Amino acid sequence: MAEEWTLVLVKPDGVKNRHVGEVITRIERKGYQIIDLKMIESTENKLRQHYADKVNEPYFAGLMSYMTEGPIVGIIVAGTNVVKAIHRMAGATNPVEAAWGTIRGDFGREWPDGNLRNVVHTSDNPANAKREIEIWFPERTVVDQ
Repeated sequence: MAEEWTLVLVKPDGVKNRHVGEVITRIERKGYQIIDLKMIESTENKLRQHYADKVNEPYFAGLMSYMTEGPIVGIIVAGTNVVKAIHRMAGATNPVEAAWGTIRGDFGREWPDGNLRNVVHTSDNPANAKREIEIWFPERTVVDQ
């Protein structure tokens, strides 16, 4: 199996609550390689590209508000079958449903404003990983996976 690249975004709540180091530690403990890492201010344009399939959903305005609450940290991670592994490491999208031991299960939670603050985004398949990396790391060339 060939090496893949995937994207991890530590969302504003993860940055604010100082979980960036723990996310990086979990990635490195699994033996995956961090290819690139940067602090990013999300913009409406980037978020509309990234969440193109959700733009017309009723919850998109809340998602946009959440993702612009503060900086995010973008991480490109490489390894064999890394997309699937990192996605599982993140846990279920809803932190209440995420298993203990996953990033979202350990650090995410629901809040009274109704926004799911779930600490991280991870690519769910190799095609999305390539597309998402090109949005957040336009200076990087991703080899077809």
